Amino acid sequence: MTANDTSTIETTEAVNPDGELRQGLFAAQAVRIVELQAEIASRQEEIDNLKSLILDSHPVGTYQAGNLKVQVKPGARRINAGTFEKAYPATKYPGAYQLRPRPLSQLEKLLSADAVADYAMSGKPMVVVS
Repeated sequence: MTANDTSTIETTEAVNPDGELRQGLFAAQAVRIVELQAEIASRQEEIDNLKSLILDSHPVGTYQAGNLKVQVKPGARRINAGTFEKAYPATKYPGAYQLRPRPLSQLEKLLSADAVADYAMSGKPMVVVS
């Protein structure tokens, strides 16, 4: 590439509005995402308030609401690990516990990233706008 070729490329990029249009579109997309996220948050708050009112006025059960069915379900039950471990230590009650691999980041530090690469899975890519 000659010096003249480099100058032509730089001039073409400077005059070409395509980059500016793409940047403008990108900025507009980001702004719209933020607007929609705010709308979703507002709608979610309204949904949470309505559900709270229903929980306050209806015990666990299934109810007809026009053409809709509304279920009021009890909360999920789970163990309080801290208090359980004190009352039933793993050394005395090993059958009450299960063994599972550590998080990937810890395994990579312990064994190496290459060693665990074949066992790692990736989730769906995402976009975050802040």
